[in-house]
Amino acid sequence: MDRRALLGGLAALVVSPALAQTSGSSPAMPSCSSGTMPMNQTGGQMSQADMQHMQQTLQLGLVALESSRIAMNKVRSEDLKRFANFEVQEQTTLSEVLHSMMEPAATAATGSTGSQSNPSSMNMPPMQMDASAHDMMQKMQNQQAGAEFDTMYLRAQLQGHRDLLQVQERYLQSNPQNREHTNVAKMARGHIREQLAMLEEMQKTLR
Repeated sequence: MDRRALLGGLAALVVSPALAQTSGSSPAMPSCSSGTMPMNQTGGQMSQADMQHMQQTLQLGLVALESSRIAMNKVRSEDLKRFANFEVQEQTTLSEVLHSMMEPAATAATGSTGSQSNPSSMNMPPMQMDASAHDMMQKMQNQQAGAEFDTMYLRAQLQGHRDLLQVQERYLQSNPQNREHTNVAKMARGHIREQLAMLEEMQKTLR
C-alpha cells in the first residue's frame, strides 16, 4: 500500500476549490460565527450533515495527529514509527482539505498571507479535544519510551481509526448531496480501512 498516493489525492483536493474560485467570481463567504451555514466550494451552503461530518473528522483527526507527534519520538517499533510519521502528514493534509472546502476563498489567497492558512483565521471554531482525549495525551506524555508506550499508542490508533471509520460511514449513509465532500469521505473511508488492517497486523507482532 502506498500511503503517499493518499497524500497526493488529498493535496489535489486542496487545490481544486482554490482554482474554482479564481476561475470565476468569488461569492462572499458567510462565517460560522454568524449563525449561517458556511458555503461549499461550488457556492452552495453546506448541509448539517456536511458540517457534522467535517467537525467530527477534524476532532478525531486532531487526536490522531497529536498522539502521533508524541509517538514519533517515543515508539520503539520501526513499523509504528513509520506509521506515526505518515499519520502526521495525512491528518495535516486532511485538515487542510476540509478547511479549504469550508473557506475556498481563503485557500485561494494562501501563499500571499501566511495567517490565512491557519484554521483559526477562517471563521471556523478551533477543534478541541474532549476530556478523555486530553487524559490519553497526558498519559502518553508521561509514559516512558518502550514496549508499553508502543502498545498504548497502537491501541489509541486502533480505537481512533475505528471511530473515524464510523464517522465516514454515517455521513455516506446519510445520502449526502455535496459531491466533493462525498468524494473526500469515500477516499478517507477506504484508507482508514487499510490503516486498520495495518494496525491489526502490527498488534499481532507486539503481543
